[in-house]
Amino acid sequence: MRRLWISLSIVVLAAAAVADAPQESSITFVAKNLLQTANGTFHSWRIANSRIDLANPAASSVEVMVDLASVDTGNEDRDEHLRTADFFEVETYPTATVRIHSPSSKGTDDRGRELYAAKFSVDLHGVQKTLDGEFSVATGDPLTIEGGLRFNRLDFGIGSAYRFWNPVSIQEEVPVQFRAVVPAH
Repeated sequence: MRRLWISLSIVVLAAAAVADAPQESSITFVAKNLLQTANGTFHSWRIANSRIDLANPAASSVEVMVDLASVDTGNEDRDEHLRTADFFEVETYPTATVRIHSPSSKGTDDRGRELYAAKFSVDLHGVQKTLDGEFSVATGDPLTIEGGLRFNRLDFGIGSAYRFWNPVSIQEEVPVQFRAVVPAH
């Protein structure tokens, strides 16, 4: 239990540091179709709220606000299309909110790092769902937290259904990864 408390504290410290060190931290995703893979990132996001309860670690949480207009896949035409009503519809839904909560120890990952399961309550495109994900403490110096989850974009009303016969049709499952490096103070 002590290890979980320490790790939860580390996650909150890392999350708070993200606002000060966005160049060292990231939220990324990968979207694929038959012709290409779009590796994307969100450049603008912040920790809106964090709460650590050492008496009840499962009640701890971190809330992240993501500016969807900051999407960047390295292709400006594609990025502009992602901002339209076909996908993120940023004029109507400018922000996604993700609350990471209910952590529980899963032991260690394949690299021997502490691994935790967590719930990710996602408010995206006017839809709210809770998904399963995980995070680990990657390094202690500098302190680095990494994790991720997978979601079906159709569950959030983003884009149209995947059609195998359409080579530009985007696969519905999208993996999202995050990384937070805490700068030395």
